[in-house]
Amino acid sequence: MKTTHTFSIDFIIRRCKEDKQKAYIYARVTVDGEPKEISLKERINPIEWDNKNEVVLGKSMQVKSINNFIEETRFKIKEHYRALQQKEELITAETVKQSYLGKHASLKGHSLVELLDYYKKIWEGKLKDGGFKNYKTTIDYIRLFLVNRYASGDVFLSQLNMQAITEFEYYVRMTPVKKHDPCLGNGLAKHIQRFKRIINWAVEIEWMKTNPFEKYSCPLKKSKRKKLSIQELVALEKKEFQDASLNYVKDLFLYSCFTGLAFVDAMSLKEGDFEWEPNGTVWCRKYRTKSDELSMVPLLKSAATILNKYRNDGDLQRDTVFPVVTNQYINRCLRVIKEACEITTPMTFHIARHTFAKTVALKNGVPLETVQMMMGHTKISTTQIYADVDEEKISDDMNGLEDRLDKKRAIVLAHGQLKAV
Repeated sequence: MKTTHTFSIDFIIRRCKEDKQKAYIYARVTVDGEPKEISLKERINPIEWDNKNEVVLGKSMQVKSINNFIEETRFKIKEHYRALQQKEELITAETVKQSYLGKHASLKGHSLVELLDYYKKIWEGKLKDGGFKNYKTTIDYIRLFLVNRYASGDVFLSQLNMQAITEFEYYVRMTPVKKHDPCLGNGLAKHIQRFKRIINWAVEIEWMKTNPFEKYSCPLKKSKRKKLSIQELVALEKKEFQDASLNYVKDLFLYSCFTGLAFVDAMSLKEGDFEWEPNGTVWCRKYRTKSDELSMVPLLKSAATILNKYRNDGDLQRDTVFPVVTNQYINRCLRVIKEACEITTPMTFHIARHTFAKTVALKNGVPLETVQMMMGHTKISTTQIYADVDEEKISDDMNGLEDRLDKKRAIVLAHGQLKAV
């Protein structure tokens, strides 16, 4: 963190609110562009003030006494500033003021940039790129905010308060990294959430006593995860393309629909990720790139058919099951496939993972805990996001209710259980 500062002392006057013919003298201390004022408790006639030389005009004993006091104050403030420098304590206009007034307490400690560097050093090695990439973006935003907000481009952790995170939210909202793509809604809330987690970690490692952002709220808005309906899934299965590339992308997407694998995990599948049991069950056991959690999926026949197609394609040059392509390429092809199949749901590769969780598994009676294990979620609350109630589920749950009620009505009538009203 920067240890040199811009520092200045100026003396000014401010007219009294109750008597405009009188004014009080103030010492204005400025550090790195931040001003703080100290009242000298001396009252003068405003017309007697020499603004250029910062003295009171006149030769009376009272005037000389005030001017001497001004010089003594200037000297003492400089002494306190130098003392803070020698002790390597936190230097701001406020700490210089508090030191002069005898109220200063040491605030020196770790800085926010130091915390961000240390957090990245520790956690980037623990998580794969997929698990840390969003934190990288948040850290970049914090760094940009610090440069924009503080002259030194950094701030001590002890200086963080609710105002700091309020201004951070405003900065992200008004200054998106991509001008054409504003960071609003849940994207903004996620940056706030990750910033708070980083500060919580600082508390855990005892760099801070408490999290000053603890009560700051920027709640996430609940949104339904988009997925293919069973009708759209069947339409996709039945569609054949003359273009081999589109057929490959379709197969890869369907494989994810039947296994729940994320794109990066599907691309890195190898022979060693599968186990064949004597009863014919094929298990896909894969540690997720994003979270390093184990995902265990017994392959459905639909997924096994696609797997065998590419395991046995005769390409000995690659060590992965599926030919490697980029996510951008996949998503471009999916837009073409979507139009060809007349699918209304927006299609990206990640929609396949949603489709597995909701349309394939949960809607067909697979327990939530089992879906959690297959998808490699660290928390069941993440899986619960997919278990939202929609119109189709309401319709399914209500189906046959009238028949069940009719049967109960018949039982009541047959046994004469009606009571006279």
